Amino acid sequence: MDSTGDTFQTALNDFKTRLTAKELESFQFAKLDDVRYCILRIQREQEQFRTMMNMTRLESFLEAMKQFGKIIEVFGNSSSLVGFIWGPMKMILETASTYTDSFETLLDAYRQIGEHMPLLEQYEYLFGDNPYMQRVLALMYSDILMFHKKALRFFTARAWRQVFRSIWKTFETRFKDILRSLSGSRQLITEQASLVHYQHYQQDREMLRGLITRYEQDREEKKLQLKQQEKAELDKKYRDVIAWFVATQNTVQDHRRFGDTRNQYPGTGRWILKDEKIQKWMEDMPDWSILWLNGKPGAGKTILASVVIDNCLQDNLFTTAYFYCSEPDPERNDCISIYRGLLSQLLGQCRELIPYCYEKSQISGELNLITTSLAEQLLKLFCERIEKLYIVIDGLDECDISQRKLVLSFFTKMVGHCDNYDPGKLRILFVSQEYKDIAKALQPAPVLTLTAKDNEDDIAEYVRIWCKKIQDKHDLEDSKVEEIEERTRVRAQGMFLYAKLVMGNLYAQDRQCDVLQETSKYWFPNGVREAYERIVHRIKKSLEPNQWQIACMLLGWVVCAKRPLKWREIQAAVSINPDTQAIEWQERKLRSDIQDYCGSLIELLPGDRIALVHTTAKIFITSSEYIHISTVECNLAALCLQYLTFDCFVEEIDEEQLTRFALDGSFSFQDYAVAKWPEHISAIVKMATDEFAVDEDSQAALKEIQLALHEFTDYYEADILHASISNMARKDCEPFMGYEFHNDLLYVWNHIYCHHEKGSQVRNDISIKALSRSFTRNRKLLENIYLGKTPSPLGAEDIRSEYYGNNLFKCHKITCFYFHEGYTTPSSLVKHNNRHDRPFVCVFPDCSIAQFGFANNKDLEKHRRDFHPEAADHDKTFSRPTKAATVSTRWRCEICNKLFTRNFQLQNHTRIHTGDRPFACSECGKAFARLNDCTRHEKIHTRRS
Repeated sequence: MDSTGDTFQTALNDFKTRLTAKELESFQFAKLDDVRYCILRIQREQEQFRTMMNMTRLESFLEAMKQFGKIIEVFGNSSSLVGFIWGPMKMILETASTYTDSFETLLDAYRQIGEHMPLLEQYEYLFGDNPYMQRVLALMYSDILMFHKKALRFFTARAWRQVFRSIWKTFETRFKDILRSLSGSRQLITEQASLVHYQHYQQDREMLRGLITRYEQDREEKKLQLKQQEKAELDKKYRDVIAWFVATQNTVQDHRRFGDTRNQYPGTGRWILKDEKIQKWMEDMPDWSILWLNGKPGAGKTILASVVIDNCLQDNLFTTAYFYCSEPDPERNDCISIYRGLLSQLLGQCRELIPYCYEKSQISGELNLITTSLAEQLLKLFCERIEKLYIVIDGLDECDISQRKLVLSFFTKMVGHCDNYDPGKLRILFVSQEYKDIAKALQPAPVLTLTAKDNEDDIAEYVRIWCKKIQDKHDLEDSKVEEIEERTRVRAQGMFLYAKLVMGNLYAQDRQCDVLQETSKYWFPNGVREAYERIVHRIKKSLEPNQWQIACMLLGWVVCAKRPLKWREIQAAVSINPDTQAIEWQERKLRSDIQDYCGSLIELLPGDRIALVHTTAKIFITSSEYIHISTVECNLAALCLQYLTFDCFVEEIDEEQLTRFALDGSFSFQDYAVAKWPEHISAIVKMATDEFAVDEDSQAALKEIQLALHEFTDYYEADILHASISNMARKDCEPFMGYEFHNDLLYVWNHIYCHHEKGSQVRNDISIKALSRSFTRNRKLLENIYLGKTPSPLGAEDIRSEYYGNNLFKCHKITCFYFHEGYTTPSSLVKHNNRHDRPFVCVFPDCSIAQFGFANNKDLEKHRRDFHPEAADHDKTFSRPTKAATVSTRWRCEICNKLFTRNFQLQNHTRIHTGDRPFACSECGKAFARLNDCTRHEKIHTRRS
């Protein structure tokens, strides 16, 4: 067994590791008198502001620790041991006393600790020459330090008031274990105090040693069990919060992909770290905390952003969060997606805020985090709590201008707030194209604008490696390779995208003569548009006419799809046969990959999603002769409408036939068609009629939409044809008066318009009742087949693999991300749907109704008052679900989020939390928080006189 002095010192050293140099110096020589003076000062302040509390609750702890100190100073061989009890206590009391609820909780905690500790002076004779009993003292010392270690970590962090309730509630489990341990030590001491026991163990020290050893082992086992329990509970809350954030973007995967790309061309992009502005942004005391990196499209800004992010991640003094906006993925191009992506990363790096975020998720009433103001509140808290933080946001120009404005406004204010008390604490790098609104919002932040000279070496290295591949494939002479390298480098003009398109196109050529033609002096592409033209020219030349038509069709679908399509959904759409009213997978599906048709214009995103290679590709395709947007929209709308009238959506159908539909993939397009057909109709209505082309394909598309609208209105007549036509719908459809499908379009558009007018909650539902019933039935059948509840000749893996993917358990709300993404297990879906239907959840520990939730906040509050009255009273001073502030209520309390129309109202309100009562009656001295209350009170004395 280690010496007692070593045991005390080990516990103290562990405690010291979390202290600052200033705290070490302050605590080392702290005394009981320092604590008593602190208590007296707090009492005087409370008396002055009429906020007196029962501070006698501290006496039991003070007396117990006073006697404890006298004992351990002897055996611990150090007079400073107790200083590290009194010093932290003084600091914690001073901090907590500024906030009524925290001070009340802390006083009660010290009372409980004092009650669980023995008064040791009466047992002093036990410890004189008994190292085993001295060991018990060391364990008690360790328990007290553990309490102060947790409390210090909490009360010295920024914004602790805001998170006090949720984090202290989490600490209560560990606190109870500390009390249990102290109680065990007290029991052990009192038992040994018996004269009989004492004399017995004087004769048999081995028995006492065994008793202490078993006690220590039991103590450590319980501590380990508690630690594992806490970790399991925290991990579960972490998973729940991450699911609430629903950070659907694949930012981390994208970052790894960009890193893999850079690794293929060693050293590329590293020059950005040597740039003076980047270095100043990252130095110890930067001149500015915001930096804007901009450049023209295709200049490689994203790769450069990934280089900076990697460098930030290697800085051990900083936490780093980042986000890549992505034009092909509309679910990533708004401020709430950016906030959620950053929060999901920061939560893993600041786990102490998991309880707070979990509580917010439960009481917010939001199945997923969708309220911008709430997301900003959480992000603000992370920015304040994390000591040093880098944030990098790439592709901000991909967002709509209104969304960019929100992001820029929040982060510039946040940086200003942090710089006021700790310059350089929060540093943000924005990466985008050079847009005027961004430039205006970021003034006067410095700007790093990419030039053609900046990345010419990187482009040269990239081209050199690809030219080697092209030379090996096509057996080119060195002189020709050098010529290709030179022309590509010069014409790239700093655009990495240009080099990528040119090299990819040359490598994809089948013959040497084609490469030579492509690289001839007069044929070599000038600019990105011509590079796209070369790719399309090669694709068209390499495909048969019918294959080229398919390629154009696929490109049009990718451009006009209302969310990124999965490859299996594209295969299903291709396989739709309106004439036979069936999805004919085997007969009509494509036997080649999409990149065989569309080449390097297309890339595969995580989750089997299809996207264009770059924003400029969409611009090129939509402005080219290869597709007409109006034609594609008509085709996609017709495809959805026709598909939704197939026999697999008939309400009266026997289960055997329906099962056959499920097994042959007939339901594989229903997620997209059911949710997105209104958006394609909306796109048609919003088009000017002169946008419709007169070529053969476009006229065929108009004929197809005419037939589809007629079949659809006839099929769902009960829901569509019997509603009154609104004036707005009639006005919207006036431009189509000359078209044969005008009446059917009017009825369908009126149905969509009236459904949307019912509000955001109704928009979550499928508007056509018959379709909703059929769709729900189809999904249930797929679930049952997978679960083995419906007999099927195919196994679960067979039904999932080609047609439906792995996530068969999907949300019923059409605007929800999980409507099309789904879950792998029914339990996950049940939990998800419960949050939709009953989003307000009781967060009181062990509440039997917590798993079910409530439909509204009013019912939740009633439940808390009825079943948890002590918690309900305590919570009145804490945060409420955040609502978006308006101009008339722009003053927000940082503690409880209550809104006010005037700043002076906020100042008066804040005194409720702080206990500040600055207005005293001139007659009797009674103090008030508000001047009006004081004035009203003084009138009492006037009337009496």
